[in-house]
Amino acid sequence: MQTRDKDNDNKKQAAEEKRDLDLENIVGNLFIAEYQAEKLRTRLADLVYGYRPKMSNNKASTQIFKHNNKWYKLSLRVDEVNVTPANDIIEQ
Repeated sequence: MQTRDKDNDNKKQAAEEKRDLDLENIVGNLFIAEYQAEKLRTRLADLVYGYRPKMSNNKASTQIFKHNNKWYKLSLRVDEVNVTPANDIIEQ
């Protein structure tokens, strides 16, 4: 009888572990689907409403987002500058 109880407990534990893994997979898939839907929604809004940044050679990174029903556009551009003092340039 004790072996049956152990086998029964092992089966219950295995079933619970399988259920937990299935639940984790479902939740993970939901998160992925939600992320993909949001990305597609953003791309569609960019195309329809013209918020897609124009392709140019200014090498600026532009992000558009909505917060509290207001649209914000964030642009970041990195320029290379020479920080060598003028005296060092003349001496060389």
